[in-house]
Amino acid sequence: MRDPWAIWASEVILQQTTVAAGAPRWERFLARFPTVDALAAAPEREVLAEWSGLGYYARARNLHRAARIVAASGGAVPASVEGLRALPGVGPYTAAAVASIAFGVPVPLVDGNVARVLARLLAIPGDVRSGAARAAVEDAASGFLDRRFPGEHNQALMELGALVCLPRAPRCTECPIADACRARAAGDPERFPAPRRRKAPVRVRLAAGVAFRSGRLVLVEDEHLVPGHLVVPLAPVEGDAGAAAALAAAWPSLAGRRAARLEPAGRVRHSVLERRYDVEVFRVDEGAAAPGARPRLLGTAELSRAPLGGLTRKVLAVSGATPSEEPPARGRRGSPPPTRIGG
Repeated sequence: MRDPWAIWASEVILQQTTVAAGAPRWERFLARFPTVDALAAAPEREVLAEWSGLGYYARARNLHRAARIVAASGGAVPASVEGLRALPGVGPYTAAAVASIAFGVPVPLVDGNVARVLARLLAIPGDVRSGAARAAVEDAASGFLDRRFPGEHNQALMELGALVCLPRAPRCTECPIADACRARAAGDPERFPAPRRRKAPVRVRLAAGVAFRSGRLVLVEDEHLVPGHLVVPLAPVEGDAGAAAALAAAWPSLAGRRAARLEPAGRVRHSVLERRYDVEVFRVDEGAAAPGARPRLLGTAELSRAPLGGLTRKVLAVSGATPSEEPPARGRRGSPPPTRIGG
């Protein structure tokens, strides 16, 4: 039996992350949390900090919640598909992957690579992510499964899709099942599977402020991208409103002080699923205290361990401040003129 915890963690990390990017992060994650019990015992903020940069933070929260459930039940990862599916965030694919690879349960798994291989092998029309095409792929996966070695079979089929049966320019001459492939016989394997209909992107404007108090960065709980994450204060910009005015108006409620001066620092773009964020970045000099939230103030050492997402890191970079630097000097050559608030 292979280590079910290591397999489970790898499958969760690779759900929305490429193997090239995910493999070193998986190794680092296991070094930090070598067992289910270790993850369960960690505070959520530490888990999110270790997950920082991988995106889709609901994965980390669900994995953390599931680890606590498993730890409370004795620490053994469930060996059945049903037991795995009962855990937060564990869907059919992850349950099948852990059950078949770690425990040898004869259950097929279907990821994008496997779906593509089977859709081409049998020339299954339509979008394999839903409806009749999805059902046909799942039936094919079940019938095709080697029940003596389900883990090896599932991994081999995934590798075939990842390395040979590519979305574009498939390497059919290297494929061990090319002679049986109906899509290849039809002369156009790239026609299968049918392309997915993509949602139109939702565009969101935000204003971001970078401020320091006694050399410590002002951060707040995220309300726009990843709830519970730490971000620089962000304010939505509606319609034709100015970003500086929107941020200045929101600053007291976000940071508990007034914004005395805003200096434009640049602009960043960020994507999360179908949302496209256009963010104007300002360096903020704070004024008097005002009724509002109490932000988190983090210094250099704390920032290196804080759960900062991709957007915050982009904002800090464009502002001239990074988690390893002191506050940037004002009035640098080439900087836009500052916006003063209240005269």
